[in-house]
Amino acid sequence: MPQYRFYQLDVFTRTPLAGNPLAVFPEAEGLDASTMQALAREMNLSETTFVLPSTTATRRVRFFTPAAEIPLAGHPTIGTWWLLAELGALRHLPRNGTGRVTQETGRGVLPVDVTLADGRPADVVMTQAAPVYGPTVDDRAALAAAVGGDGATLADGPAPQVVSTALPQLMAQVTSRAALARLPSGGTGLALSQLLRRFGTDCVMLFALTGGSDPTAYCRMFAPGLAVSEDPATGSAAGALGAYLVRHGLVRPTAGTADLIFEQGVEIGRPSRIAVGVRTDAAGSITEVTVGGTAVRLITGDVTL
Repeated sequence: MPQYRFYQLDVFTRTPLAGNPLAVFPEAEGLDASTMQALAREMNLSETTFVLPSTTATRRVRFFTPAAEIPLAGHPTIGTWWLLAELGALRHLPRNGTGRVTQETGRGVLPVDVTLADGRPADVVMTQAAPVYGPTVDDRAALAAAVGGDGATLADGPAPQVVSTALPQLMAQVTSRAALARLPSGGTGLALSQLLRRFGTDCVMLFALTGGSDPTAYCRMFAPGLAVSEDPATGSAAGALGAYLVRHGLVRPTAGTADLIFEQGVEIGRPSRIAVGVRTDAAGSITEVTVGGTAVRLITGDVTL
């Protein structure tokens, strides 16, 4: 009977039992898609990744929630490449310094930069897809009610908007950290899920700006339609949020660069820190969105099929 080794990590943290948990199968050759889906359901985490050989990139990475395969995700990318570096599977990387790998994903071949210190991973930064801007939400009252708030929950300013640098997700600014903290995990559940699907997404990234740079914003991400009431750290939403903030002038780049820090997961006891970089050209158009962070390995196991 074939055996497959898997690892569980906590991502966007260096503290065990914080951040966002992830399961990784680093040698998934021989598993078909239906078995990958069943294993992701068995792991019952927000995502499980399966690493495969690639003819076009360093590795092919497939991303599964318990319910479906998705084309790309943030914390699974950071955690997967952190693990591969930690296992010594990326032999071309320098022992000290930063090297580049590429991943074949459902969003194409994208680069990932891995920094090592004395042969151990110290930081992983992914380049996400170019931002795509979707519909805006004009009825703020309906959105506020759907996330479990009231008329004082959402901030004035740019309309909440669906943005994608990996997956389409709704960006919505909240008036304050206190207002953000008062919202119930998952908002109103089914009602929120139904509202989000009218705008072509299952996820809402709620954020409160701090007025500073570290952190730039406190965030909460609800996705009840994906059976995720609240995600502790969402790299794909963080990249989209960085693009939204720069596009709408809520954050202004310096010399073409905006370096942002988002804190997420505090309300559910899994604090996370996500580093986002947004680069712009001379005309102010966004040319690159990166998301980076750290991870810690927690569990090692084997699956026998």
